[in-house]
Amino acid sequence: MTTVDEKIKDEWPAQDDAYPRQTARRRWMQSMAAGALGASSSVTASLFSRSMLAFPPAVFDAGATTAIVSVIGNRAVSVHVRWAPTASFQPTNSIRSESVTLLASNDFAHAFVLTKLPSNSDVSYAIYSGEDVVSPTQRFRTAPAASTRSDVSLAFSGDMEERYRPFAVFDQIARQKVDAFIHLGDTVYADIPRRDFTPSVAHYRRKHAAIRADGSLQSFMANHSMIATWDDHEIENDCHAGHPAMADAAKVFAEYWPTSAQSGVGLYRNVRFGSDVELFMLDTRRFRSAQSDVDSAQKTMLGAVQKRAFFRDFGSSAAKFRLIGTSVPVHGASADAWGNYATERDELLDAFRKANASSGSKTIILSADYHFAREWPRSEKFGIYEFMAGPLAAFLTFETDNNARSRHTRGAHFVFGDRPNFGVLRYRAVDRSLHLSYFDDRGTLLHERHL
Repeated sequence: MTTVDEKIKDEWPAQDDAYPRQTARRRWMQSMAAGALGASSSVTASLFSRSMLAFPPAVFDAGATTAIVSVIGNRAVSVHVRWAPTASFQPTNSIRSESVTLLASNDFAHAFVLTKLPSNSDVSYAIYSGEDVVSPTQRFRTAPAASTRSDVSLAFSGDMEERYRPFAVFDQIARQKVDAFIHLGDTVYADIPRRDFTPSVAHYRRKHAAIRADGSLQSFMANHSMIATWDDHEIENDCHAGHPAMADAAKVFAEYWPTSAQSGVGLYRNVRFGSDVELFMLDTRRFRSAQSDVDSAQKTMLGAVQKRAFFRDFGSSAAKFRLIGTSVPVHGASADAWGNYATERDELLDAFRKANASSGSKTIILSADYHFAREWPRSEKFGIYEFMAGPLAAFLTFETDNNARSRHTRGAHFVFGDRPNFGVLRYRAVDRSLHLSYFDDRGTLLHERHL
């Protein structure tokens, strides 16, 4: 049997005082006992005393009729998902998925794809082994059908490191009653601390398990759709497509952060939220050229296959608001951001300008990576907006770089870098508008913008 303790037992070196002393398993059991998932302590203890599951289930990429429910176990056991519209959920009348035996080769992880879900609805679900329930009943919300206009709320941010647990920011995101969360990368800092970094499947699993041990994150992921991409720290800082551990890191990312990505194009995919809002989530890491390459038409962040698919899907979209999820800022000028891939960046911006001019749509770029929040107003006259958020739980750039605040606060635009933070986009069907709000980890409203 592989337990969570075994997955992370080597992650708390005695000489690193910044790391917590408790194992993830113990911290998780304590958070569960405290009601982190909303279940009573007696029910919780009964459900999880068998140690079938390493963590509560999590929901990913919920569309109008499909969603992924991720299960990570502690041993080889047969499990399945039962779900139903919230008002009618009972074990006897729920819809049952196929049973799957969790396998050690996948770290006892499996991604169940639920289909034929009711659109724009709350769905309740629980994990079963045979006739025994092995998780509390949770719920998530599906997206509106592509042919309809309906209100939708989406939060976004990125960057979280285990040293900054507990991830209380997710409690604040949950209080905003969002339908889904767009995670813009650095879901884990696998390469920190450097002295313990050994890129391998086993190492990446230990690091992801340590992240998933957080009670606030568990509660949020069990009850909200997570739409995630990766950046560099899931592999190694500032890595590109040539990194030798890319395949190992991708395997583990898929175990802990499954996606509905199109086959053969990394993590790229698009998710519709009714007729007016569509999210295009990019993979800016798997296929990128080396940062040191001279800029040219051949230097790429997306790779030929992903870029072709993106231009096809973006060009055919009829959404009024087209959201672009990118782990690094489009208007950023650092070596790892789009400014160092200027030829391809300009291709994207040109496509955005043409689409906005011909259809009256707006392109909203959502980014992270810099560890502070800001607007990038340079392209607004073309209907192109970029909003950056973060970190969720990591170091603050304004505390580590004495010049960063002055560089990024020049001009009349929003900048915030003093606490963890996230953005919220609320689409209102009644007037087909999009409203942006920024909040910090205490729930303080930082900034608003109406589009």
